[in-house]
Amino acid sequence: MKLFYCLLLVVFLSPLPYAANTPWAWSLCTLLIASIAIIWAIQSICFKHYFYSHLKSIIDIIVVFFFVVCWILIQSSSSLPNLNHPLWQLNNAVANSIVGFISLTPADSLDALTRLLSYALVFFLSFYYSQDVYKARFIFYSLIVVSFFYSAYGLIIYLGDFKMILWREEPSLSSLSSTFVNRNHFATFAGLTLLCSLALIHDATTVSARYNRGGNIGLQRFIENLITRIWFPLLSFIVISTALILTHSRGGFFSSLLGLFVLLLALNSNNKTRNTYILWLFITFITVGSIVFYISSDGLLSRLDSQGLSDPLRELNYQLTWTAILTNPWLGFGLGSFEEVFPLYKTMEMAGSFTQPYLIDYAHNTYLETIFELGFPAAMGLFYCFLRLASICFIGLFVRKKDSLYPAVGLAATCLIATHAYVDFSMQIPAIPYTYALLMGAACAQSFSSKNYSGPHCPDNLVPSLR
Repeated sequence: MKLFYCLLLVVFLSPLPYAANTPWAWSLCTLLIASIAIIWAIQSICFKHYFYSHLKSIIDIIVVFFFVVCWILIQSSSSLPNLNHPLWQLNNAVANSIVGFISLTPADSLDALTRLLSYALVFFLSFYYSQDVYKARFIFYSLIVVSFFYSAYGLIIYLGDFKMILWREEPSLSSLSSTFVNRNHFATFAGLTLLCSLALIHDATTVSARYNRGGNIGLQRFIENLITRIWFPLLSFIVISTALILTHSRGGFFSSLLGLFVLLLALNSNNKTRNTYILWLFITFITVGSIVFYISSDGLLSRLDSQGLSDPLRELNYQLTWTAILTNPWLGFGLGSFEEVFPLYKTMEMAGSFTQPYLIDYAHNTYLETIFELGFPAAMGLFYCFLRLASICFIGLFVRKKDSLYPAVGLAATCLIATHAYVDFSMQIPAIPYTYALLMGAACAQSFSSKNYSGPHCPDNLVPSLR
């Protein structure tokens, strides 16, 4: 039980030190998560907490991910000299060495693999604990509480014009980014937690509708119960959405909007979550969203007016990345190698776009960058894992007769992440995949029947009542 809260603590604190995007921060998070996983494994063996029936449902994901990890290890080893990148041969000719790797930056590849494994552990532990629906609900509710405070902090810093991110001064800061260095990444984080907030609002609306028996008394009971259940999720929705808009992130805003639309669509595809009072939710959602957007959207609209939805430099970046991929499409350049390798493919056109030297450390397209680093086969395997998680949630919408809000959020979260990954690199910032993995673990666990669950249950009094 304590391990569950330790896991939540690590994930919830990961956005605090600059989204855990510094070596000491992600190393500490990785170490803590690995320690939690080891202790969990020991306890599972000693107390025989098995959940093989659920593991069977994701065994294909585990197998494919295992092969991806093995490939990354092969990229980082010198055991296959015949597959070494040609640049190592040039280096060997100069240094009189015979060492070579598929990866051009093997040390960075191992660092990136460590982070990737920590994300997988968060998902696995969340998947295990969230077989108990009370823990899954606790995760969702805790996420909106944590995001509420991060958003409130960001609003204070932005509206107060303090020009700071935590203890570091940022004179050029013109958008809300909370504790994240990049506004786009906080927009992704806010979008993920907005989904949880809207799901809880919908759930409260559905439950409160049961109290209506017609007439004024029934309507009064409906409104009273709705207010008592909905006030904090609604308050969080307003605060988080305001912070999201003030990030002025075009990709973050539109991907979050798509995620919210998918969530509402998914919730109303299940007869158990569809109710005659859903119009109330739509009216509230549209009204609150319109007011918040009208008040907060000046900066976002000005960016859309001046820059539109496209970015010529990024489009050139995509073209050069694709050209680089075609030079080594099957083996890749090594996980985490983009920053070091991409300058070999930069053109004078890109270099002349800036008055000062410009470092491109990300492709701003996670799909292209993953193929660039892993090669087509391994990248497709990693993409398959995400598609499979989304398919589990999609099927769970129709399989589960209750609690289908969890797979609905999981499906919407994957749509949000998949859309934003096309124009940015949020999933490469540790705090974002930690949050996504925690959320998806709960969503996927609740996409299956809980009859075979044999783990410890979370006490009811620790979870805000929504039923």
